[in-house]
Amino acid sequence: MLELLDAFLDIWLDMAPWLLVGFVVAFLCSYALNEHWMRRHLGGSGWLPIVKASLFGLPLPICSCGVLLVGLAMRKNGARKAPVCAFLASTPQSGTDALLVSWPLLGPVLTLGRFLCAMASGLVSGALVRWFGIAQPPPQETEDLKGDCAALCACHHHDSDHPHHEGEAHHHEFADRRTRLREAARYAFVHLPGEVAPFLFLGVLCAALLGHFLPEGLLQGLPRAAAYALAILIGIPSYACSLAIVPVAAVLIAQGLPPGAAFILMTCAPTVNVASLLILNREFGWRTVLSFLAGIVLVALIFGAAIDCLSPAALALPPFSTTEAHAHAHDHAPAFFALVPVALLLLHGFVRTHLGHRHG
Repeated sequence: MLELLDAFLDIWLDMAPWLLVGFVVAFLCSYALNEHWMRRHLGGSGWLPIVKASLFGLPLPICSCGVLLVGLAMRKNGARKAPVCAFLASTPQSGTDALLVSWPLLGPVLTLGRFLCAMASGLVSGALVRWFGIAQPPPQETEDLKGDCAALCACHHHDSDHPHHEGEAHHHEFADRRTRLREAARYAFVHLPGEVAPFLFLGVLCAALLGHFLPEGLLQGLPRAAAYALAILIGIPSYACSLAIVPVAAVLIAQGLPPGAAFILMTCAPTVNVASLLILNREFGWRTVLSFLAGIVLVALIFGAAIDCLSPAALALPPFSTTEAHAHAHDHAPAFFALVPVALLLLHGFVRTHLGHRHG
């Protein structure tokens, strides 16, 4: 039991500094988002909006549980179907926070692979939706959606219909910046930690349980094709946070699962799940859903197979990801300084997000 608790704590200590950096980056990204830029760049036709949407979603630390809401808000604010699906495919895989956590747990090769795979998933899914999805013009923007997007993207809109004097305009600009700062801080340090907290806890707990109870080498004899199919069958219906899936994948690789199969799991699980597919089917239709899903699975298989063709030395996990690491004492003292604020952020965000409305 003590070994299990030690493994659980070790994973948290390895992740804590990068989680803290991720929340700070989430604050900066949330403050910088601008709805008018979104409509101008993602509302047009052709290939350029698909490319822009894929690149736009790459650094955003929006978890899979929130990206669908942002995508639907983008759609209702003028973005077309193909760019929205490109955004939905790339964003959950490659948020800055997820990449920062992937580096210490999975190493640089798999982390770089996640970034490139996310970009390719967005481009391919957007292209397939553009080719095979039924074209529909974006709905007209409504006042309600302006409020929704402001809550999601920490945007604050100017009242452009009523011009102000220079002094009054300066006052409103200052108030606008202050409001955006407050909304960005609320999203990055309350809402986002609260949304990812239960999934992070479950993901780290599963990783610790797998590392403790799964016999070493059990997955080594699994054929590669069977491992890929299993990763897809598990990843698509599941609902996994891009952060929480990282320690699970690291432990599965350490226990003998082909790295390509673990990579496919990390690609499919945060990007697709039954709930999101049902919502997309309601909003866009089944042809769009199938095109979106086919793009993600196809890219995941290609990258997974390419990763398994690399040499084992290139895919070697950092020492703390293997079972041997728990037999040695590590100096985690610096990580405790990050773990304390991260734990407070997750706990406070969870209480405010999931329990606050019950007592409010």
